[in-house]
Amino acid sequence: WINVPYSILPFIKYTGAGSKVYGDRIDSLCYPTGDVRKILDVNGSEVTSTATLYVPGTENIKDTDTIIFEGRERSILRITNFYCDGVVDIKVVYL
Repeated sequence: WINVPYSILPFIKYTGAGSKVYGDRIDSLCYPTGDVRKILDVNGSEVTSTATLYVPGTENIKDTDTIIFEGRERSILRITNFYCDGVVDIKVVYL
């Protein structure tokens, strides 16, 4: 069921001017939904998420990374986890 392509631009560092520097693009698969909902972002502020990606729990993804989905670069608002037997089974990425 996790079979829709997306890509991660992994965050490496900030430049002296404050711009983000990314590593090489990583292509992967997800299960997307178009749910529009209010969530708390990584800073605890209420924001509107317009898409949710369910990705394998083994995916190396951070909230500072950028997602390329449906041809657009999107910022990650928050990442949560579903656990199975004490191990992250699925990561939920809110865009």
